[in-house]
Amino acid sequence: MGTGTMLRRTARLAAGTVAALALVLSSVLFAQAPAQAGGGTFRHCYFVVDEDGMVERVCPEWEVPVEGPRKWWPKDCWVCLGLFEFEDFAVNPGERVSFYGQLGQGQTLLAQADLTKDEKLAEELRAEAAAAFFSAAKLIDKEGGVFYKGFTWVDPESGKVYGDPQPEPSLEFGRSIEAGLAYMQRAALEPAPLPWIESAMKEFAQANAAIEAIAAG
Repeated sequence: MGTGTMLRRTARLAAGTVAALALVLSSVLFAQAPAQAGGGTFRHCYFVVDEDGMVERVCPEWEVPVEGPRKWWPKDCWVCLGLFEFEDFAVNPGERVSFYGQLGQGQTLLAQADLTKDEKLAEELRAEAAAAFFSAAKLIDKEGGVFYKGFTWVDPESGKVYGDPQPEPSLEFGRSIEAGLAYMQRAALEPAPLPWIESAMKEFAQANAAIEAIAAG
């Protein structure tokens, strides 16, 4: 079975149960900082080293309530972006940009699903998110994994990196991404992938909630 066929089948499997699960999770996890249409946007980035040893950043962006006083931001850098680093040796260096791109796309689709009032569209977006996360997980060597290393703030204009302050939700984000990818790896190997996809989507919803907690701080 080709990857495209598998992804389409995975998306169909995920559309029902995963969408319902994610809808319930989003109503709980995002209750303290509900995203509203017309709000601000927040970007975070993934630190990527490609096959040539060049450092790149993949930066998902979505609409979230960015409110004052931004307690997590460095005091002299309100434009800073959160930069997350993962131990990604299990991903081929030539595929790392694609890996983080798929990961970020899944996060953005989940965020879009939580903004829309169209339930059918929300289900479709969550199914597309599941397919994107699945695609990212397929790029991880089946004998390995991707593990959270740390978080810093970076000024996108000057390139200056700030080690502090460390936002508390960043650890929850990293652990949830780790777990979500591990579940999706299992889904790719199991003849009955749906339970693993459900578990993965719960973790990715928690990761998005942690990002919103940082943005709304």
